[in-house]
Amino acid sequence: MNIKLKKSQRGVTLLELMVFVGVFALFSMMAYGTLNRVLDQSNQIEQKREYWRALSLTFLRMEEDMAQARARPVRDIDGTTLPSLRGQPTDTRALADPTLELTRGGVLVFGEGVRSDLQRVGYRLEDNVLLRLTWPVLDRAPQTKPFESPLLRNVEIFEVRFYSLRGNWVDVWPAEESSEELPRGVEVTLMLTNGNEFKRVFFVNG
Repeated sequence: MNIKLKKSQRGVTLLELMVFVGVFALFSMMAYGTLNRVLDQSNQIEQKREYWRALSLTFLRMEEDMAQARARPVRDIDGTTLPSLRGQPTDTRALADPTLELTRGGVLVFGEGVRSDLQRVGYRLEDNVLLRLTWPVLDRAPQTKPFESPLLRNVEIFEVRFYSLRGNWVDVWPAEESSEELPRGVEVTLMLTNGNEFKRVFFVNG
């Protein structure tokens, strides 16, 4: 007895299966490409967010330090006196003096007894990283070393200028022609390795 299959009961041919697999693979590749683009964009957004966050925190930290500057010189490890605030052109050598160094107040003090709220802080550029330095004491012993905290990476240029009561900008502080312990303002220039340049002017003890 011959049994005839209806057209609707016919099986899937090899050609149809190959077409189906090809279409599925094409849509999968399109979906994978779209997902990759979305992930790349998300990573770029996160990197930009971290970039602006680090830059903003750097300038906020500088602003706080300058606003809390105090006229209090300190003693260096060799017994010489360092001015309340000093600054000079950047020297990126490991043992070079910081580009900017000052005594600041307003530091939270923990523990019992009377303790000063003053602290010595500084800024130095080393290996394209802007570091903030903090010393454990104001007047240093021979073994006193600062604690280094990285603030901003990929920094190519870090420069400072100082504004005196005479109304002029100088590249070195203390200025030779001025008897002021503290400048009225400090201009900070940061140029990053991506070519972006930022300038900020901070009031000192303002």
